[in-house]
Formats: sequence, C-alpha cells, structure tokens
Amino acid sequence: TKEEYASARGPSTASPLGLPDRPGEGVFNAPQRAANMNTFRVIIVALVVAVVATVGPTAPAGQSVWDGAFDAAKQERFIPVELWTGSEWDGARELKTTDADTRFGDRGQKNIKGPTEWKHPVTGETLLVYERTNQEKTGLKVELFAINEAKNGLGRVYDSRTAFGTRTFSGGLKFPLGYWKQGETRQLTEKRYEGRKAETRTESITIKQLDFTHQGAPHCLEFYWVYWDGGKIVDHQTYTYCPDQAMVRQVQH
Repeated sequence: TKEEYASARGPSTASPLGLPDRPGEGVFNAPQRAANMNTFRVIIVALVVAVVATVGPTAPAGQSVWDGAFDAAKQERFIPVELWTGSEWDGARELKTTDADTRFGDRGQKNIKGPTEWKHPVTGETLLVYERTNQEKTGLKVELFAINEAKNGLGRVYDSRTAFGTRTFSGGLKFPLGYWKQGETRQLTEKRYEGRKAETRTESITIKQLDFTHQGAPHCLEFYWVYWDGGKIVDHQTYTYCPDQAMVRQVQH
C-alpha cells in the first residue's frame, strides 16, 4: 500500500533550495522543477555580484588599473596614496590609507609601513599615519606622513633624525594626491613645531612629468618639491615614483 511504501522509505529530508531529496522524486512536477531552477539561478547571480563587489574595479585583460588613471586629452591624472606607498592599487578614484609594508631604495634601506593611529603632541589631533624610515649613514631617520587637510597631498607630521633632533608639523605638501594636471604648481603653508614653538614654512609642488615610463616601468610620476622659509629656499628636490615601487629616484638640487 502507499502507506507501507512511505513507511519503508523513511522520513523525508527536504532540500533548502526546494529540490527533490531522492533520485526520481518529483520528476513529473514540471512547474516545481522550473521554480527550483529559477531559485538556483537567482542565488548564483547573487553570489557572482557579491564576489565582484568584494574584488572591486578590475582592468580588462592585458591592461592595468593604472592605465585609466591618466586622461591624455585633459592632461590630468588621479594620484592615489598607493603610488607613494608602493602598495597594490584597486583603481578606485578615492584617497584611502590602505595597508603598506614596502622596502625600497638602492640598498633596501628605506621602508614605508602603516597606517596606524598617532596623536599629534601639539595639536592633539589623532591621525592615521604611515611611518617612513631611512637608514642613513648618520643614523636612522624616522618620519610620519598623513593625508593633509586640503586632501591634495601627503604632509609630514613628524620627523626625527640625528642632525636635527625631533620636530612635528601640521599642514604641508610633500607628495601630491588626487587630481593633478601636467605642469601644475600648488603650494601650502606648513606649521613646524619645536616643542610648543611654532614657525611657518611653505611647501610647493610642480608636476614635471605626470605619466611617463621610467627604466621600463610605466605610469611613473616626476615632480619638483620646494621648501621655503620666508622668501628663501632651504630645500628643493625632484622625486620620481612608480607603481608598486614607491620612490625610485631622488635628485637634491
């Protein structure tokens, strides 16, 4: 009898997707099968969308996310934090403090690590900073950098070295971030603190080569940085940065 057959089969365990739990069961229920397949397709599409959203923007095969950062017609480029840190960039047009631990320099003597929270001893502000170290002949140079208030660059907020001792800063413009144009110059006022005593300095950046190939590496950036004390230039350098490498060249003038 039907009752005896059902008892012999044992209790049913339904699939969470509503699919038959035994081979052959429901094979004549075409509408149910169609509904089950539609449910399955919806779940697969949702999973694919979730994976794409997690991975973020991707470049077509054979291209790099850096290809789209430069607009040749406008002679304009988006410069992310990752060009300075040497970390992998996902192509998003936003300034993010992504994880970094990059060793560079001709002797591997320089390192960028972070970000981490740091409280400014003078302003009291808590900042997300990167630590940049350089093992110089005279000793270890340690600097901290944060995205500046203008959101157009990285500014130095801490500097410790054998020759000058320890100093802190606010404001400033040590590396360009966001949208910049070929040949563009910008400057910002920096406050320099020695203890609680504050002095005002000026930093400026001029873009020399916005997007070029340096020693086989594409999409590099070259800019001229000047440090002013009043009307006097106290330091000026030309820097070159390349994707995935951080700084590759520095010329002190």
